[in-house]
Amino acid sequence: MDLRGSMIRIARMTRLLLVLAAVTLVLLPGAASAAVCSPLNCAASQFTVGNGALIAYRHSALGPVSVTSLRTGKVLHRVPGGFSGGTLLVHQQAGTSLRWFDLRSGAARGSLTLPWKIRLAGVSQDGTRAVGFRLVPDGKTTLVVASRSVVRTVVLPGRQWDFDALLGDNLFLVRYLPGGGYQVRFLDLRSGRLAPNPLKDPHESGTIWGTPFSRLASRDGTVLFTLYVASNGAAMVHQLDLVHAKARCIDLPGTGNFLSASTWAMALSRSGRTLWAISPGYGRVVSLDVSTRRVRSAFRFALPYWNQATGTRLALRGDGNELGVANGEEVARIALTERKVLERSHAASTAIGWSPTGRLVVLR
Repeated sequence: MDLRGSMIRIARMTRLLLVLAAVTLVLLPGAASAAVCSPLNCAASQFTVGNGALIAYRHSALGPVSVTSLRTGKVLHRVPGGFSGGTLLVHQQAGTSLRWFDLRSGAARGSLTLPWKIRLAGVSQDGTRAVGFRLVPDGKTTLVVASRSVVRTVVLPGRQWDFDALLGDNLFLVRYLPGGGYQVRFLDLRSGRLAPNPLKDPHESGTIWGTPFSRLASRDGTVLFTLYVASNGAAMVHQLDLVHAKARCIDLPGTGNFLSASTWAMALSRSGRTLWAISPGYGRVVSLDVSTRRVRSAFRFALPYWNQATGTRLALRGDGNELGVANGEEVARIALTERKVLERSHAASTAIGWSPTGRLVVLR
């Protein structure tokens, strides 16, 4: 989990550069101390809904979410900003009120008023439960897990906790370390017991360094992929199996240029068996086998003078044969079988996606 020795802690100036470099695909931490990759601070600003028929996008971590049909290209509805999981989004008001919205229809699906304020930190993989924190006396923290009808609390030792993921009774937390870095910790929500040791790759340290840059979940929500970027331009994918509570780290090619590393983006095949990672900055495409956690294929491509300072929007065509990539001012199509750039054009874009008929849709 330490990028095999290449990931180092990001300095303050590098964190500032990170915020300036990535704007639309990645929603970055609002504070320099927020190193953990929670859904709020590094989730993709565009994601598909309804088996890929709809695309949802937002301009900021706390901004409203627009949902557009990939068949017609028309905006169908907008919902308030919040945390999304599955087809649901949870919006918080005044610290105590939680509201659930259906991203497919835009309709409200229920609400809950808590007896105290919480810091909403994320939602379960299906979006039915909200997860937040309360600071309590004696230097402890109360974890709050709330559905529209049931509220569960667990007291955690210390203050340095954040949320990572929740699937069933498998809850994954982040614990910040006094000397820097952080650990992923597993909690069995059924018993309320916190595992004594951090979750880790068998071949890596239990302490994670570096900066989380983007996050992607499998369609069934059972696997979570987090892209980490280091100040020296190295990058890796952290694959977290939420069912069996296992973590693995997969290094990506390229080093030496932070801006190039900041153009990495991820897309998952329809079957969920292949994870594609692309970096226009490094000119690299890599496919990863999800089951074996190994690099399946890799090739180089060239997009000279590509703007590396505006983040990367990425979409994989339904048949898995082509990638659409955009930086806000240009759009390119890359054939995965022929391993080459098919087309490049100037086009302003907020989000991109593929229609059911295989047409690249550019939303402006």
